[in-house]
Amino acid sequence: MSIIKVLPESLINQIAAGEVVERPASVVKELVENSIDAGAKNIVVELKDAGKSFIKIIDDGCGMIPEDLELALQRHATSKIRDEADLWKIKTMGFRGEALASISSVSKMIIRSKTANDLAGTEIQSVGGEIKVKQEVGIPSGTQIEVYDLFFNTPARQKYLKQDSTELGHVTSILDMIALAHPELSLKLVHNDKVIFDLARSSDLISRVADIFGKATSEAMLPVFYGGSAFQIDGFIGKPLLSRSTSQHQYFFVNGRPIQHFLLANTIKTAFHSMLMENKKPVFILNIKIDPALIDVNVHPRKTEIRFEDQQSLIKVVYGCVKVALEKNILIPKGFTESQRYMSDSFPKDEVSSGESELGGFMKFGGSPVKQENFNFGMGEVKAETRQAEGIQTGAVTEKRFDMKPIVQIFNSYIVAQNESGLVLIDQHAAHERVRFEELISQFENQKKSVQPLLMALQMELSNEEVSLIKENMDIFNGLGFEIEPFGGNTFVIHAVPVFLAKENMEEVIKGVLDDILNQKNTSKMHGRREEMLTYMSCRSAIKFGQKLSLIEMQALIMQMEKLQRPYTCPHGRPTMVSLTMDELGKMFGRK
Repeated sequence: MSIIKVLPESLINQIAAGEVVERPASVVKELVENSIDAGAKNIVVELKDAGKSFIKIIDDGCGMIPEDLELALQRHATSKIRDEADLWKIKTMGFRGEALASISSVSKMIIRSKTANDLAGTEIQSVGGEIKVKQEVGIPSGTQIEVYDLFFNTPARQKYLKQDSTELGHVTSILDMIALAHPELSLKLVHNDKVIFDLARSSDLISRVADIFGKATSEAMLPVFYGGSAFQIDGFIGKPLLSRSTSQHQYFFVNGRPIQHFLLANTIKTAFHSMLMENKKPVFILNIKIDPALIDVNVHPRKTEIRFEDQQSLIKVVYGCVKVALEKNILIPKGFTESQRYMSDSFPKDEVSSGESELGGFMKFGGSPVKQENFNFGMGEVKAETRQAEGIQTGAVTEKRFDMKPIVQIFNSYIVAQNESGLVLIDQHAAHERVRFEELISQFENQKKSVQPLLMALQMELSNEEVSLIKENMDIFNGLGFEIEPFGGNTFVIHAVPVFLAKENMEEVIKGVLDDILNQKNTSKMHGRREEMLTYMSCRSAIKFGQKLSLIEMQALIMQMEKLQRPYTCPHGRPTMVSLTMDELGKMFGRK
C-alpha cells in the first residue's frame, strides 16, 4: 500500500500559513501591503487584544468585483503576475497570492469590498478557509477585512503568542516601518478602541520621521542622495549620537518594499569608521529605487530578502553616500541632551516606538562580515568629480566648522572655547586621540613614517604573553616607525621610535598597547588588528586627562582638529566636543 498521500487542501493552507502568518503583526503586514498594492491612500488598522481576537483593516483602494473577491481566498490566486516573466519584474508588495488564503485558513474572516463602478459591495464570510456566506453589502469604495480568533483551529500556534503588550509592539513596529516606506499614506492604529497613532499623509520623509520618533530625532538625521542611472538612493542616516546597541532602527526600502540586507547594513557601519562606540550601530532610513528587472524578490516566503544583480556597485555607492554625508556636516552634539545619547541605547523616552520589528529586529542577521583589506575597507575613495558626475551629494560645509578660541582649561582635562554660536567644551584627551589616530592612519595609507633614532637603545623586558603579542604585531610596529628587535630571552631592544612619540616613555607606551590587546575581550569584527593597534597607540600617546595645557597648546590642538575630516569623535566613538549655543544658554537662564 502506498504511504505517500496527497494532503487535503485545508492542511496545505495551514502549512502555507506557517510561512506567512507567525503572529498578529504578520497578518497586519500582509493585509496593509495588499491595501497599498490596491492604491489605497488612507488605511485604518483596528485591533482588540493586540490582534489575537480581532484585526480589521479598512482601506480606500480600488476594491474587488464579486468574482475576484471569491477567487482571492484561493491559494496562488493573484492579480499581480500573469506569467513567469512577471516574476523578474515585480512592482507590487505582494505577488504570490498566498496571504488571504493563508490567513483565512487559520481564522474566521469577513471580507467586504467594492469598486468605484459598482453600486453595491460584496461580503464573504469564511471559517478556516471555507466560505460560509456570500452576499451584497453597502460600503464605501475600497476593502474592509476583519480577522477573528487568529489560530482558533491551530491551538499549538496560539499558545506561542506573547502577552498583549509584546504583540502590540510588533504591530506598531511593522506599521512604523510601512509609514516610513510610504509617507504619502495616511495610517491610523486603534487598539481596544483607543487611538495609538494617527499619521496624516506627508510630502516628505523627514516629516514622517518627526511624527514617529520625535522632532529631536529628526533634527539629528543627515540626508543622503545618489542620482545614478542604474539606481537611485535617498534617505537619512542618524548622527553618531543616535547610534544604538540594537539594529531596531535600521531601515532599507527597495522600491517601497522593506528588506533586510546584512552586507548593506555592514557597509553603512563601515562608513561610520571609528565614529561609533564599541558595539553601537548606526540609525538609518534608506530608499533604493531600481529597475525591478535588476533584482530578485522571490527568495523568501515573507519577501524580506532581495538579490541584486550588481550588488558590488550598490555597496560601493552606499558607502560613498554615507561617507560624504558624515564628512560634510557638523556633528558636534548640542549640550547635555544630545551628548548623553552617545551613552544611551534608546531615543528619548517620549520618542520611542515600542516593540521590535516583525523582521526580527529588522536587521538581526547571521552571516560573516565583509572582508576588510585596508583602511578604506576595499570600498575605494569616491573622488569629488566622480561624486558630482554620479549624483552623490557633495559640497563643503557651508559654515566654519570650529572657528573657536580657547578661553580656559578646567580640571586640567576640558578646554572651554567660544565661537560665534556660543560655547564649546572639548575633551582634550579624546580630541588629541582623534588627531593622533588620523596621523597614524595617514602614515600607514601613504607608507610614510617619521622616525626618531634614540641616542641610547632602550632595553625592555616583557612577559611571555607580551613576547608573543609583540612578535605577532611586529610589522605594525615597524610600519609606525618603531625599530625593535629581540635581544635574547624575553628582552627586546628599541632603537628608534615615531617622531611624535619621541618624548613619551616608550616602555610604558608599548607595554600599555600590549596590555590593551590582552584585555580586549570583544575585538570588533569591523576593524582588523592593525587598526585596533593604532587605536590603542593613539590612546596611549595622546594628551592625558589631568595634563595642564597653556592657551597656545589649546589653540594648537583646536587647529589640528580643524584639519581633520572626522573630528567629532575619538577612535572609540566618544564625542570629542559638545556645544552650548547662545539660544540654549538663553533658554537655560529664562531669557527665551
